[in-house]
Amino acid sequence: MSSRTNTPFATPTPVVAPTQFKASVKSAKPRNVDVQLTYLKDDLLYKTVKPLQVTPNFADTAHKTNVQLEPGQPETLHDVRDIGGKPLGDFTLDDHGFKYVNAPTTFKDWTSQPKIAQAYLPELEALLRREIDGCDEILFYDARIRQEGDEGLRVEGLSYNPFARQVHVDNTERSVLEKIHQMTEIKADYLLSGRARIINIWRPIKHPVYDCGLAIADGGKLREDDVLECERHLAKTGAYWDTMGVIRYRPGFSWYYCSSQAESEVLLFKNYDSATDVPARFCLHTAFDLPADTIPPNAPTRESIEVRALIFTYPPSGRRPSGVMQHPLALSLERNSLKRLDDEHPITDRLRTDIDEGHEIKDAVLLLRRNEIRRLEKQCEGFTTKLEQAEAQRDHAVSQHLRAAEQIQIQAVSIAALQNEVWMSKARPSSRSRTEESWRQHDAHSSSPSIGGPATVCVPRRRSPPDVYREVEVLHQTIERQEAEIQKWVREAMGCGREAVTRSWQGSVDEAVRREREKDSWVIRGLREEIARLSVRSLGAA
Repeated sequence: MSSRTNTPFATPTPVVAPTQFKASVKSAKPRNVDVQLTYLKDDLLYKTVKPLQVTPNFADTAHKTNVQLEPGQPETLHDVRDIGGKPLGDFTLDDHGFKYVNAPTTFKDWTSQPKIAQAYLPELEALLRREIDGCDEILFYDARIRQEGDEGLRVEGLSYNPFARQVHVDNTERSVLEKIHQMTEIKADYLLSGRARIINIWRPIKHPVYDCGLAIADGGKLREDDVLECERHLAKTGAYWDTMGVIRYRPGFSWYYCSSQAESEVLLFKNYDSATDVPARFCLHTAFDLPADTIPPNAPTRESIEVRALIFTYPPSGRRPSGVMQHPLALSLERNSLKRLDDEHPITDRLRTDIDEGHEIKDAVLLLRRNEIRRLEKQCEGFTTKLEQAEAQRDHAVSQHLRAAEQIQIQAVSIAALQNEVWMSKARPSSRSRTEESWRQHDAHSSSPSIGGPATVCVPRRRSPPDVYREVEVLHQTIERQEAEIQKWVREAMGCGREAVTRSWQGSVDEAVRREREKDSWVIRGLREEIARLSVRSLGAA
């Protein structure tokens, strides 16, 4: 796949990303995603005119190309994990045009071209011989390394995809044959009498892929007319350079990807196969942005290495060559002089303008504001929940207060009845004296023994007024204590409610002020950096 950087090993401005980001890949569950991929526009022009791209595709050469792109219909990318009961799916290069393999590596020095040639390329050669039959001779001829950083800070949810995002095939048969003749010279006819294949080896480096994946289409389900040959011509001279395959959208493509693809999970995919008796002679591929809601917070941007290899299977009859050629890629890497890719830009490459950068800054600012609003909304929801809890506590205290008031009213009625009885007793002193005298006589009579007389009947003694007064006083004290307790509950409930409301309001105000200040500082910093970068660019252009 092509990269937008000028060199395959370029190290642009670093992206601000957390160095301690951690995520569990083993715990990742298969997850299909729906996306819109970019295809060649379905234009009647291409029925009579071959697609033509001028490379490099800068602004002053845009009028020389007739390649137009458009998004296709939404398509489902199927996660390869656990397909066919295998952790990385059940695919083969000949049937599907791609396969995922588990191939851990201990190599880490991705910035050193000589070390890549000395240590990493031998690992890949062993991997290809293990996974692919008929590897009589292998030539590594090209590489792409995508290091962290290119455009600065990646805002959560904002597209950060500097890769080739159009559905394509790296080569067509015409350019493959030209490449083989160019690299192998007089040996080309012999090699082409056997089987020739181009296999890309694509591996994430440093961390899994979180934001920008690589989608692969099942090559066994492609039609002959799916791929249109696109010629690429040099902008300076107009001379023919090479060809690539471009694709128009149609329903029926079977797309796959690997979620959270780790460094040990390597993708092998076929760009060309001279064998005509296999279902998949090549496969479509493209970079794509994963949905924003699937990207973990503070996830680093994608870093990857892609190496392209020519694999030759010697013809079954005839003399075999006495030796094999050295890898063209290894020669360039050992000299630390891998050629620049000024003439190998993807179709969508063009000169970035101030308008483009202004739109990106505006989009980033708007996205930051939306994220800030969502965060404040969540905080407000939390404060609302606390407020509802405080209101529920207040309502509970009020209901307890009402129940206690009912009890007080009942007790007050009882007290009033007792007081009424006391007042009536005070209003009839003579009757009360006679009653007391009769009771004393009755008690005396009851206490004297009666022999042979009738059985004594015990009548309950009526309470005296002092007893009633004491009971009334006790009831009054009980009521006062209950009223004091109820008032205490009411004060506590109202205090809790007011305190919760005050905390919620003050917290939301403080948080909103802090977020606005942070947001303004980010915007100011970003604008200053953009102004400085544009100034440097204008000075360089001058």
